Amino acid sequence: MKNPTVITFLLSNILLLLLLSGCSSQPILLADFDNDATGNLPDLTLTGDPTGDEITWSGSTANSSASLAPLKVIADVNGEDGDNILRLFHATSVQAIGSHLGFHARPTTEPDGIYNVFWDGVIEYPGNRSSQALFIAVYRTAQWHAYSLVGLRIYRTPDGPGEGWTSVNVIDQNGPERRIGYIREDLPHSGVFVINLDTQKYSLLFGGLSATGDLPSDSTIDRLSLYLSYSPTDRQDDSSGLGTYYIDNVKMLQGETDED
Repeated sequence: MKNPTVITFLLSNILLLLLLSGCSSQPILLADFDNDATGNLPDLTLTGDPTGDEITWSGSTANSSASLAPLKVIADVNGEDGDNILRLFHATSVQAIGSHLGFHARPTTEPDGIYNVFWDGVIEYPGNRSSQALFIAVYRTAQWHAYSLVGLRIYRTPDGPGEGWTSVNVIDQNGPERRIGYIREDLPHSGVFVINLDTQKYSLLFGGLSATGDLPSDSTIDRLSLYLSYSPTDRQDDSSGLGTYYIDNVKMLQGETDED
């Protein structure tokens, strides 16, 4: 995966420094794909430290080696030799609603603290297909059908700044979905979710865009999870569409605010 743009790189690293300066953190999920065989599904068990983290995939595993497989590890043509990334691909002509890709931290029992989720990604819509929306969300458990703590819905829109831009929208418990801006397709970006159980608030950074808000009332974390899936932008639109998302370097950290 190519390096993020300069602005995204600076913002994500500044935020990371701010997060780590006020708390002690420990990893509860680490996922990259450099040790996985290309052309196949990733290691869903996430062998190694930390223990207890895993990946889940609700889609088909029968054709993981096919060129248009819905999920597979591929070589990062823009990285160094041996760098791999994970590709999530969806076509409405094959399946109307996309399967769910989940990253799950080891279970936790602490009632408070700060949880951080990081990843690198690239979004791509091949050709002129625009009926697919990418959903990225953080959940308190490993169940994707529960209400998310906070999520992003990303899709092409005719009222954007021009060709090659996608709309980024926040979904939370504070009201209707709201747009926070646009990002360029085919350019690497960093994503960050910060879940603060002490203040019951979240903050996020995605491709240089940011947002903050309140968590659902009395939120807790049983098993922090990051889910990704595709679905039609317009539920009434049955037209064909394609969507691809490349993801790498997924990390989850659990921290406690240091006492003065």
